Amino acid sequence: MSRLTTLLLLLVAPSLSLSLSLSLGGATSRLLDGEAAAVGSHPYSVSVQFQDAHVCGGALLSAQHCVTAAHCVTRGNGIVSYPARSFAVRAGSIQRSAGGQLVPVGSIVVHKEYADGLNDLALLVLHSPLTLNANTQPIALASEAPPVGAALSYSGWGSVGKSGDFSHRLLVGSQLVISAADCQQQIFIQHAGLLCLASASTSEAEQRMCAGDGGAPAVYKNELVAIGSFYVGGCGTSKPDGFVNIAHYRDWISENSP
Repeated sequence: MSRLTTLLLLLVAPSLSLSLSLSLGGATSRLLDGEAAAVGSHPYSVSVQFQDAHVCGGALLSAQHCVTAAHCVTRGNGIVSYPARSFAVRAGSIQRSAGGQLVPVGSIVVHKEYADGLNDLALLVLHSPLTLNANTQPIALASEAPPVGAALSYSGWGSVGKSGDFSHRLLVGSQLVISAADCQQQIFIQHAGLLCLASASTSEAEQRMCAGDGGAPAVYKNELVAIGSFYVGGCGTSKPDGFVNIAHYRDWISENSP
């Protein structure tokens, strides 16, 4: 296992954690101590479900395509995914287990250079198109990364509270973009496809990523700029969270989700 891999904890649900070489057990869960999302406020945010249980978040790109983190759908640290038939996507609901539309995944495209928590990107092609409405809408891809210091809004159903239970309702948090140099200094990782976010708060109620928030969409100026990838040392620590920089992968996404 590489030194990089040992630093990272990928944001998957406990039901998939045994399939990874990284353990999520024992992490303090303080994610997204922000606000509950209003109905229809994040119509692009979807729950990625493995064998009928939420494992990760994702973003709707079209009526039939979603983007999520590669580690949410792959076996171990490789690029081979679990069978597409094991997954479904719930869209159009702020509840992860009810409402909206639940559609099976027809196929999965994993970034061929996914390894050690980097290039952590996968596309889900739904078995049939979703019906777009006020609560179910795709989001545009950002063409450039947000500036350092920008506040990004992100949404997910990840772990909350010391129990580590997932939130039943979609929650919304905010974090600030830090520079690549600051990111490298704090977590010793530098990569063009990585966007590091840090909490703007120093209180106990920090808004951070945790288990179940892989693929959580982060938005700036109504465009998808990042999706959740990893945290370092445990959720709720002072270390920045790692996100996939969507602008860096825009061409790859467009080529694989026509």
